[in-house]
Amino acid sequence: MNRYLFQGCQRRLFASAAPQTSSRRSPKQLLAIGVASLALAATGGYYYMNLPLRDRLEEDRFVLLRVLEREPLSHDTIRLRLANTAQPQRPYPVLSCMHIKDDNIQVMRSYTPINPNPFQDGYMDLVIKRYANGSISRMLSSTEAGEELWVRGPAVEYNYQPNMFDSIGMIAGGTGITPMYQLIKKVLETDEDKTPRLWLIYCNKTEQDILLRKELDELQARFKDRLTIDYVLEQPPSDEWHKGYVSEAMIRGKLEGDQGKRMVFVCGPDAMLAHVSGQRARDFSQGRVSGILGRLGLPPSQVFKLE
Repeated sequence: MNRYLFQGCQRRLFASAAPQTSSRRSPKQLLAIGVASLALAATGGYYYMNLPLRDRLEEDRFVLLRVLEREPLSHDTIRLRLANTAQPQRPYPVLSCMHIKDDNIQVMRSYTPINPNPFQDGYMDLVIKRYANGSISRMLSSTEAGEELWVRGPAVEYNYQPNMFDSIGMIAGGTGITPMYQLIKKVLETDEDKTPRLWLIYCNKTEQDILLRKELDELQARFKDRLTIDYVLEQPPSDEWHKGYVSEAMIRGKLEGDQGKRMVFVCGPDAMLAHVSGQRARDFSQGRVSGILGRLGLPPSQVFKLE
C-alpha cells in the first residue's frame, strides 16, 4: 500500500511536466526559457515542490522519516527526533498533529511535535508514551536511532489565530500535554498575540509522570502574569500537591476568573475526557459536552476536544 502511494505521488509529480516535442527552439527561445526557469527557482513554491519526495511532509500522504535521536524521558516515555527536509519559508500551524502508522498492521495514531516549527527546524520532536494495549506506542517505544517511520501531516485540529480569545483554558492528562505545550508557546512567544489569560490543569499518576515539566515551569516563570499551571497527581509525594482527579470545584474556580471570550481545550486518555468534557463522537466529531464542563454549563462553542 505504501509503495503504491509513493509511486502514485511520483506519477502525479512527473505528469505535471510538459510533454516533449520534436520541434527545435531558437537560441532566443532557449534564453527566455532559461531566464524564466531561474525566476521560478527563486520562489518558495518552486523550492518546496522540488524537495526530495521521500521526506517532504504532506497532510495527504505518508513519507519515510529517519529517527535521529531517541531520549528516555521517564520509565515509560521517550522523545524521538525525526529528520525531515527543512522548509525555511513554510509556517507550521499550531494545534496540529502528525500521523504515524505501523506499516505491518495498517494502524495509525496522532502525535503532536513539541518543537516550535518542524518545517524550519528540519526535524520534529515527538513525545511517545508506551501503553500496554497500544500497538503504535509499543512499536515507537522500541524504535532506535537510524530506523525509519511512516509519517504524514501536519493535520490541523483547530485553526487558532492570535487574539481569538480573552481566556484560554487547558485540561490535559499524560501525553495530552503536547498540543497544550505547543499552544502555550505559540501564544506567549508571539508578539502580536496579546491573549491576557491562559490556565492549565495537568493530570498525571505520579510526579515522575509529568512530561515537559521543566519547560512548563520555565514558561510559567517567564509569563507569570498571563499563565498559571496546576498539577494534579493521583499519587502525590506530599500534601502540597493537588491529590486525586481534576475536580469540578477546581475547574469552576478557573472559569470564574475568566472574562470575555473563552475557550477550553481538553486532551488526554478517554477516561479523563469522559470525566471532564465527554468523549468525542464515534465519527470523530466533537460530540456533545458532558462531564464536569457540561455540568458547569459550558456550550460546545467554548469546548474543544483535541486528539
